[in-house]
Amino acid sequence: MKAPYAIAVLAAASVATWALWPDSERAVGVAASTASQTVAVPQSTGSGEAQGSQWFSALPQGEKKELKRVPLAPVDSSGSAWLSMAQAREHGDARTPPIVRDAEAQAAPDANQLADHKAYQKFEGSQHARLLASYASAAEAELPRLRADVERARAAGIPEQEITKVVEKIRLIEQTRKEIVKGNQQAMAGARRQ
Repeated sequence: MKAPYAIAVLAAASVATWALWPDSERAVGVAASTASQTVAVPQSTGSGEAQGSQWFSALPQGEKKELKRVPLAPVDSSGSAWLSMAQAREHGDARTPPIVRDAEAQAAPDANQLADHKAYQKFEGSQHARLLASYASAAEAELPRLRADVERARAAGIPEQEITKVVEKIRLIEQTRKEIVKGNQQAMAGARRQ
């Protein structure tokens, strides 16, 4: 007994929504579905404002700009979409960049290190030290390039406030690199004493 009432309420709500939907947006939907290689965008008219503000309006109030049709990229519609997706899943997509893997494989702990807590902590420490060393060497290689970019930005007339942000980032990278190098020297000195 309740199902027919629920269906009737949903149908009435759908009809009311369709009837109250702004005419210009309904016309856009029809134009978009019939266009072959273009997207239809509504022209600004005063008739929609009589009904109140447009739902989900793309333009801010007060601005009146004439919108144009925008061409879409060509699509190969000779095959079905599901077949294309299945082939991309199995064989990859030729448009994606290649995955670059590290030259050296990540070291994994052996069974003895996994069994002994102190040995595993030592293994983790060496992995962390390797990570910090790679950051320091990458920062050392990248800092001259970043400084050259700042000089080119100044020569190109980029606003100083934008350049200041990059200079601050360079300072933080340099500070972190120095802290890593200093910490590594202290760790090496502590290891020599033991």
